[in-house]
Amino acid sequence: MDHPLGEDTANLSDEQLDEKIVLLTKKFFQTRNPAAKSQINILLDMYKLERHTRLEKKRLNGSNSDLDKLINIE
Repeated sequence: MDHPLGEDTANLSDEQLDEKIVLLTKKFFQTRNPAAKSQINILLDMYKLERHTRLEKKRLNGSNSDLDKLINIE
């Protein structure tokens, strides 16, 4: 689910992604407009999903390399 005003999340660094999540969370709680909250929530979901996907990839890649070090086939 992409939002027309959202950036391409693949081009953002992890720090930029976290900054956007923090900024949008602040804006979400500052506004009283339900329509604006809905749009901000869509953007937040998009950025959080990207962050979760990146963390899962790092976790899966990291766990495989640990197992490779434990198994010695010689």
